[in-house]
Amino acid sequence: MKHLSRVCLALLLLAAVAMPAAARKAKGSSTAPGTYTDWKDEIDELEIVETFKLSDYAQVTVEPFDTKDVPLPEEDDNTYQPVKAVLADPTGPFVQGLSGALGGIDVSRDAPGDGKALLVRARVDEMDPGSRAARYWAGFGAGATRTTLIGEVVDTESGKVLLRFTQARRSGVGAGGGNYIELMNRNLLAIGEDVALILDAF
Repeated sequence: MKHLSRVCLALLLLAAVAMPAAARKAKGSSTAPGTYTDWKDEIDELEIVETFKLSDYAQVTVEPFDTKDVPLPEEDDNTYQPVKAVLADPTGPFVQGLSGALGGIDVSRDAPGDGKALLVRARVDEMDPGSRAARYWAGFGAGATRTTLIGEVVDTESGKVLLRFTQARRSGVGAGGGNYIELMNRNLLAIGEDVALILDAF
């Protein structure tokens, strides 16, 4: 039995060594330059272009998000107005989430002040309101809202892109199936917290 266990362990180690490097690091948490998926089991896609020290920066500024290409529901659909309302200011909930989770550094929507600053710029790739009826009657994740941001983090002094990220969040729990606006804003706030997780790693 011990011999069999040793053989199984050896085979597992051999498989790990033979696995392509990209696959081995797919779920890593490295801050070395490279492209990662499922980074820290939280971030869908992360490209680290250049390493940096967060402690070198006095401020994180967030630009208004680009929303011009977001697919919208049909105008006569009951989700059209809620989606339009959230897209009027998707940056606000994101900043709230980023600021709340990123301790010790100022997060602002204003232009950078004195000192080194990071700039977060992003576009909303998806703002799917889901179905309140499905959330209420079916549950188990049915009808969940889904929000996706594609963004980058830039050193404002040099203009260099340090990070690129793609992150999606889903929300499907709320009273009576959940308010559309509340759930979509919850997604944006959660993605702000996710970006804080990235920055805190540096």
